[in-house]
Order: sequence, then C-alpha cells, then structure tokens
Amino acid sequence: GMKSHEARRRNKMMSPSLRCVAVVLSVLAAATTALVPLSPLLTTNGNKIENTRQQRRYERREPVVRMSAEGAMLPSTRAKIEGLIETNKVMLFMKGTKVFPQCGFSNMAVQILSAIDKNFETCDVLADDAVRSGIKEFSDWPTIPQLYVNGEFVGGSDIMMEMYQDGELQELIEVANAS
Repeated sequence: GMKSHEARRRNKMMSPSLRCVAVVLSVLAAATTALVPLSPLLTTNGNKIENTRQQRRYERREPVVRMSAEGAMLPSTRAKIEGLIETNKVMLFMKGTKVFPQCGFSNMAVQILSAIDKNFETCDVLADDAVRSGIKEFSDWPTIPQLYVNGEFVGGSDIMMEMYQDGELQELIEVANAS
C-alpha cells in the first residue's frame, strides 16, 4: 500500500542534506534564545506560561516565531500560493523554470514530472521573493522544490524520487488528472 506522505516527510526531515540545516538552525536557535530574557516568558498572546515542559517547548519555538513574525506572509502572497495550488492539478514550486531550472534539485523534480506527464505547472520562486519565503511557511517545509498534487503537499525532490521509483507518484498524478 501507499505509505503516507506525512510519514515520509517525517523520515526525510533528518536526511543528510537537511542535517546540516538542522545543525545551523539549532545553533541559530541557541544564539537567539540566549538573547531572550527567560522570565517572565510570555506567549505571543501575552499569557504567562505555567508548566516547564510548555515553557521549554516555547523556548525552542520562540526564535522561529519571532523570525516568521518579521517576515510573516502577506494575505496577498497566501492568496497567490493558494490560487496556484487550487487551479493546477500538478504544481511545482521551483528555482528557475521548466526550460531552465536554476538548481539541481529543481531540475531533478522537473525531469521526474516530465517523465510522468508533461502537463504540469511551475512557479519560479527566484522571480518572487514573497512566494519563495511564503511557500516554506505555507507547507511548513524548509526547502524548495515543493510539489503539490490535487491541492495536497507531496514533498521535495528526494520524496518525489522515492515515490517515482515506487510507482506511487505516477499513480498519484494519474488519479489527480482523472478527477
């Protein structure tokens, strides 16, 4: 049967390519957290945090919350992303274009999709900074390319390759195009 995309994404979260990112992020988080006076810690809505587990969880999240608050997605960007995903059965957010990909991972994603069905849409995130940062927040996935099929987030190039080799991606796209 088809393994859930969720499970795949969880397994992939610490793939070697992302481990480096995770290390950088944890160093950044530690550095950022150190700058924050820890007591009294307030949640974003101003309520004091009661238990320490919740406080620890909040301390871990805090830098991310602050960073996304600064660069929070505009409603217009969210609407643009939603529009692209809703109007195209197979939608790839990538660096560059189908004809001229600007990154190896985006190129791999295009090659995989082209092998299945030439009929897919792409959005060049390099041409739109708001979409480039917005799509990561939208999907809660840190890297690009990102594939959406039938409005659902599938994953990045590594997940696409794995699913393609298992025949799952072909099936997913076939079902989407038939609906």
